[in-house]
Amino acid sequence: MKNKSLPVVITVVAAVFAVALAVWGGFAFCTQVKIADAQLYALIPIYILLIVLGAVIDELVHEGAHFLVGAMLLMGVKVPKIRIFKSSSVEMYPKGVKAMRLRFILTAAAGLFFDLLIIVLGIIALTVPSVTPVLAITLPYAFYTFVINVVPLEYAAGKTDGLAVVEAIANDDSTQVMFAVLKIQGLVNGGMLLREVPESMLLDVPQIQEDDVNFIMLTQIRFEYYEAVGNDSEAYKYFMRYKELIRYLPSLYTKGEQREEYSDEEIAQVEVTPATLAAAEKAKSEKPAEQPEEQPAEETTEQSAQEVTETVEEKVEEKPEEPEATEEKKPKRKKKKSE
Repeated sequence: MKNKSLPVVITVVAAVFAVALAVWGGFAFCTQVKIADAQLYALIPIYILLIVLGAVIDELVHEGAHFLVGAMLLMGVKVPKIRIFKSSSVEMYPKGVKAMRLRFILTAAAGLFFDLLIIVLGIIALTVPSVTPVLAITLPYAFYTFVINVVPLEYAAGKTDGLAVVEAIANDDSTQVMFAVLKIQGLVNGGMLLREVPESMLLDVPQIQEDDVNFIMLTQIRFEYYEAVGNDSEAYKYFMRYKELIRYLPSLYTKGEQREEYSDEEIAQVEVTPATLAAAEKAKSEKPAEQPEEQPAEETTEQSAQEVTETVEEKVEEKPEEPEATEEKKPKRKKKKSE
């Protein structure tokens, strides 16, 4: 669900509680951990460095969970980029179509599950005296990551893991379109040529809003499909449609920039065959010429009469005067026959 203020509120609340957990962990660390003869003023910066290290570790665990579970389920998850305190995404290129929805849910929820395990481990480390509080260095960032991802929300950068899981379970129209795209990718990654994919898989889908990411992805794969089967007019149509829609993509799809216009270089990233370009030129040339605006009948009649009058007068003026015939006609001579 889209809400401009709620994501900000959730982020602030998560950050406040994460700071509180960091303070709790810092107190336990400075009072229970003995590092040689280090005093309090020396332990505090060490703990801060460990908290930063814990954030990196948790980010690796969260994104690594998506990657490893996706790899086991043949969801083809690309190695994600590590972004501390920034939104990250998981790209899936599945193989096969069996149990697609279940595989997707498990892959999307993997990061949340491992964050929850880290939170439980951190609380045990802070509450059980026999367990060293060093194990709680990942607790603050794990809690922050878990909260902002488990709530089903859509941020400017995209959907949270929680929203992805909820939508997959509900299987709404947008999710059905997403699964249609994933199944087509699964067939192609499984060895089927794109042109061999049944056309019905691209067309027999629910209608959703044009600014939906799943609709934009469907438009792109329709362009690639019709280009593969050699239907250049349809390929050109969907290419131009995709060109209009990319401005709706979240910032993670557009290198962090949300813009109304895109450069020719960015549009050119979508490969187009010469045949499709030829179809584009043909479509442009077949456009009917714009008809001039019709003037009122009375004005047109008056102008036409005036133009005819002026034309006749010009012709009369330009016509040279014929000279009077003064020469006498000479009689024709008969030719003599040769004897």
